[in-house]
Amino acid sequence: MPRPPAKAQAITSALAARIVEGEMAAGAWLPSERELAREFGADRSTVRRALRMLAEQGLVQARRGAGVQVRPERPVRRAASDVTRQVGGWRGFHVSVRADGRRPFTRTEVRETDADAQVARRLAVPAGTRVLERARVQGVEGEPPVQTATTWVIMEIVARIPVLREIDTGPGGLYSRLEEAGHRITFEEAVTCRMPLVDEQRTLAIGAEQPVLTVWRRARDQDDRVVEVTHRVVVGDRHELVYRYGSGA
Repeated sequence: MPRPPAKAQAITSALAARIVEGEMAAGAWLPSERELAREFGADRSTVRRALRMLAEQGLVQARRGAGVQVRPERPVRRAASDVTRQVGGWRGFHVSVRADGRRPFTRTEVRETDADAQVARRLAVPAGTRVLERARVQGVEGEPPVQTATTWVIMEIVARIPVLREIDTGPGGLYSRLEEAGHRITFEEAVTCRMPLVDEQRTLAIGAEQPVLTVWRRARDQDDRVVEVTHRVVVGDRHELVYRYGSGA
């Protein structure tokens, strides 16, 4: 794919930064092409290309006859505890999205693979150990994706719960199947922030300047054995992660 002209890319990055940092709020109208051309010292065709790239990243939408508007969608408000309980037939991401009155989607791919050094360290197994990988892209219908979520499960667990090889693992998903098999699960999460990798930009429809949260979650059973690891990459401005704590001993 040919690289966009440097000037158009620079305009795209500058406008994206204003949107991500909240200088231009959701639903706000961008200046006209003429005004942007004057501000950035560019011709209108270059500005038009920059606006198209912004739209491809899911940051703005063009309204015929009206102009270009920052996308008005509100971020997904995600309760960190949504993985700990089954609500109806759902668990995790779908619980929080549905609680907000919206319609979630998940696209899933399943395969066996060898655990790389990072995954192996978190699973507490040797690098190269065979594991089951479940890779999902998740979001709200009609909107750009919110996150990727990739899970790795040790093969001993898969042998005991073969439905984990299926796209649809049944009501409540993987964690409900683990509980049915007698595992009492506790979770730990580590959260960091960084700029997205190239493949993440394509999958999540974001630009190189849009920060993402990375969340590593480990599930341990009653014997303190790690049975599953999940890595989530979340678009920062499409997601609000909420933790609730109690006080006392």
